Amino acid sequence: MTSHYRNPVVIGAGPTGLSASWKLTELGIDVRLLEKTEKIGGLAQTFRHGDYLFDIGPHIFHTFHAEILSLVKEILGNDLLRYYPKTKIFYKNRFVQYPLSGMKVFTVLPLMMVAPALISFLLARWKLYLSHPREDGSFESWIKSRFGKKLYDVYFAPYAQKVWMMKAAEISKYIAEQKVPELKISDYVRRLFNRPPKKIHGEDASRMEVFYPRKGIGQLTNWLYDKVIEKGGKVDFNVDIHSINGKNSRIESITYRQDDELVTRGTDFVFSTMPLNDLIEILKIKVPRDVREAAEHLGYVSAVLFYLKVNKRKLIDSSWVYFSSPDVWFNRVFDVGAFCEECVPAGKTAYCIEFTCNRGDKIWHAGADELFDHVMQVFERNSIMSRADVEGYTIKKVEHAYPRFKIGFDERVRIILDFLSTIENVFTIGRQGLFCYANVDDALYMGIRAVEMMNLRGDEKLETQRFLLKLDSE
Repeated sequence: MTSHYRNPVVIGAGPTGLSASWKLTELGIDVRLLEKTEKIGGLAQTFRHGDYLFDIGPHIFHTFHAEILSLVKEILGNDLLRYYPKTKIFYKNRFVQYPLSGMKVFTVLPLMMVAPALISFLLARWKLYLSHPREDGSFESWIKSRFGKKLYDVYFAPYAQKVWMMKAAEISKYIAEQKVPELKISDYVRRLFNRPPKKIHGEDASRMEVFYPRKGIGQLTNWLYDKVIEKGGKVDFNVDIHSINGKNSRIESITYRQDDELVTRGTDFVFSTMPLNDLIEILKIKVPRDVREAAEHLGYVSAVLFYLKVNKRKLIDSSWVYFSSPDVWFNRVFDVGAFCEECVPAGKTAYCIEFTCNRGDKIWHAGADELFDHVMQVFERNSIMSRADVEGYTIKKVEHAYPRFKIGFDERVRIILDFLSTIENVFTIGRQGLFCYANVDDALYMGIRAVEMMNLRGDEKLETQRFLLKLDSE
């Protein structure tokens, strides 16, 4: 591929921005990568804390993109380890296998709830088979029409509301479609006999080939960064972007502050992975009112990650566990040592405990000691571990953890992308840039694919973005 663009700028050094920068340098194109923080990797970084290596949340690697899997295998070689996930839900002091495994899921319910839940489930599936009941586009209606009201009330609604920080009736069905394996009745029966479903869902990691880097996901993003530098790419850290400046249908420069100096840098193409609403806010070009209003109604869920160092090898019989109970502040726990033994000292492990929140609320402002007390109250009450098992802890805060997929978000995103497609030399990509639920493999694919598509016309570019966004059914 050849390009008539020779002076591109990439905003954001997460996996999407790094893969785009790497692809540009591979094509012999000079690139300038601007990163807001002092570290590369974004949400796919690994940091050291004493003798431990911690990821910013769990980042198992699985993909349906064959070319991305080949690339990652080539990059990591023997450091890409086969991983066998084991996921559970903690419900009423019991660990329940997840994804919901056949009819066995009903056996963990209180006895008086089993029959109503089973009837509700079968009735919902019968209605779905006969008439495709009308849904209102919400997570709530999508789940109820496939699993019934009882399982929705017990398993799905409490957890979804904790993660997305809003009522389940306000959450778009997009999340259900992306995150909840929808199995046919026949597949539930197949699972009773330990046979796989006929169709494998992209989030059912138990049915796919799954990997994990030997030293954490940062091995992958560090490799991309090293290659960008090796090929002559330039990376600026601690960059606070003030404006993206343009005229008519072209971006001409970016103004940002770095080390107390205000810099305006000319560019002939911009790849942005910054939050989509922030991109619209700082555009110094004529932006229609409906586009600005659409951007103002997009938001993000924040997270506080609490890392608990444990002086024993294994206390929870699962790689990660989901906690849906409303009286538990955190929503999931993952065992760092279960993901990769080399990330923890011999004979020990660590647990990453995720608290989703809104920036500025009580969880966001809670100190490490307060979060530790809450975690241990839950763990000790349920005989999971005691304070004597803990040898230390630390926290990380993530301002933009997940896009907030509120009903109507997809139309707002479409309005914004329609407008951006009229600007010939800007491409917004990545989890935050396309306001989508993207895993690391998707992020890598987006960055590489965007560079390959940088010479497209506006309508062609828009179709590519919509495909990457996964709003259109694949």
